[in-house]
Amino acid sequence: MTQVATVTAVDGSTLSPAAGAVLTTKVINPVVDDFQQLQFIDPATRTALSYSLFVPRNYDPAKRYPLVLFMHDASVVGAPPTGPLVQGLGAVSWASPDDQARHESFVVAPQYPTVVIDDTYQPTLLFDATVNLVQTVAAEYSVDTSRLYATGQSMGAMMTIGMNVKHPQLFAASYVVAGQWPADQTGALARKHLWITVSQGDSKAYPSENDITALAERNGARVARALWNGRSTQDQFSADVAAVTAQSATVNYVALEKGATVPAGSTQAGGGSEHMGTWHVAYGIPGIRDWIMQQRL
Repeated sequence: MTQVATVTAVDGSTLSPAAGAVLTTKVINPVVDDFQQLQFIDPATRTALSYSLFVPRNYDPAKRYPLVLFMHDASVVGAPPTGPLVQGLGAVSWASPDDQARHESFVVAPQYPTVVIDDTYQPTLLFDATVNLVQTVAAEYSVDTSRLYATGQSMGAMMTIGMNVKHPQLFAASYVVAGQWPADQTGALARKHLWITVSQGDSKAYPSENDITALAERNGARVARALWNGRSTQDQFSADVAAVTAQSATVNYVALEKGATVPAGSTQAGGGSEHMGTWHVAYGIPGIRDWIMQQRL
């Protein structure tokens, strides 16, 4: 690597260009490097599943810790084991130093070799293997099983919904980001703690989440709804979170304004771009993760 211009550091100091090239001998990925890459062989489904595991830095077997399961979208299918960690913030945000200072927790991030579920809503064996992985990790470590949390984006959001439908007593709360599911199958969600974030410009997930939350409300759930600007500052997002959580709802449903999940001036606005852009906004809001961590079975 050759430095060709002066670099200004965050503290205001400057680094002048160095003479000659410097050989890169090591790459450091903050937070990503704190995860272990492991493999789970599920005895029930006889499937193999690679996953990354974050163990709290000061893990004490005498204490009990929450656990977060993050499930990636279809674009990362077949990637290396660290794929879900480097694609975005869906897994690493929970393991960041700031989050761990507030909520020490385990984070499990499977890496799927194939698509687990598509628009037919018929999951492969990897769906059940993921549930068995969570239960295995929870048994191996000192995990508080009343504080298991699920989250995912797109395909992973669909898996999150599906797991709550099939195993309504497993997760204390779930964060659903740009997901969809047939509403007539989601009656059990009325009794769950959910935070749902989706873009109004998402032509599949947005109508589906409207139907799901409407059914949950008809079935007795208290639903808080809000429309946010996806380009807000962190201070604005913090105020937005406070306004939603003040309603003491069990289901928090946040839609992001159409066009606000892609960069200003982008020519890529549209259903697909807004769908994928949603999770880059959704996992960058600490207050939502704080709300999830407050929920217990």
